[in-house]
Amino acid sequence: MDRYTKGFVVASLVYFFLAAALGIWMGTTSAPEWVSFAHIHFNLLGFMAMMIYGVGYFILPRFNAKTLKWPQLVPFHFYAANFGLVGMVATAAERPSAGFTLFALLNVISVALFAVNLGMTILEPSVIEESEQMEAAPPEPKVYVTPDTRMGDIVTKWPESVDILISNGFTPLKDPDHLEKVKGLPVTLGMACERHGLDLDLMVSLLNQAANALEKEKSPQPQTISLTSIQSTIKKGKPITHNHVIGDILKTYPDTDKVFRKYYGDACFSCPGQATETIRQSAMMHNVDEKQVLADLNEAAGS
Repeated sequence: MDRYTKGFVVASLVYFFLAAALGIWMGTTSAPEWVSFAHIHFNLLGFMAMMIYGVGYFILPRFNAKTLKWPQLVPFHFYAANFGLVGMVATAAERPSAGFTLFALLNVISVALFAVNLGMTILEPSVIEESEQMEAAPPEPKVYVTPDTRMGDIVTKWPESVDILISNGFTPLKDPDHLEKVKGLPVTLGMACERHGLDLDLMVSLLNQAANALEKEKSPQPQTISLTSIQSTIKKGKPITHNHVIGDILKTYPDTDKVFRKYYGDACFSCPGQATETIRQSAMMHNVDEKQVLADLNEAAGS
């Protein structure tokens, strides 16, 4: 945990103790009215809220394999939450007052800082999610054929389109001699459709579908990065990278168990997360230096 994340947890425990002490005061004497206010708010805005802030900042971004979007706002949140709460309790006996309103507003701002910072962190897509979305979106089909495209160019570049033309009304193309003659004529698709009384828009659509399919078959398929390829099985003799899964590393390089014990403790070996968790994810979860973990792992693996 960093300084302020840990500070929220410590502050939470302090407020918990103060709320308990005030509760005893309320239960054993006729305490002033502000004591009841302080008891309630030390429990809610002190103990509960501060614990949620500390644990939320530390756990939730790591569970989503992300870093906090605006870590520079955490110190402002810490001081606003604490000054706001202490100020509210100090001015509770005077309320309603300008001082109480100011401290209450400070506490509201602190809550907003937490909600916006953590909310944006969780909602913002990660690099993997963005790549998966890009892969999921089909590419826009290209327009290869227009009404002004020469018939000769169509049948020359995509000979397979001849069958489409014949089945949709261009029956003279069945004759090989006529087909060869068409290749040298300046007749466009639009002119040919008008001459044969055929639907030009339909022919343009059918030919473009066929052209896109044929061009796709000709071009080499690009390699796509998926979650499965990122979390690939490591092979003996290969270096360990941040994308390799803990369980796979242990199977391939058993000697790395001492490194995992050093950084993550013995509980790492009974945790089901080792079957899917990468070095990068685990380093974030345990708040350790990813580069140092990788250096020690590769040294232990002898790679």
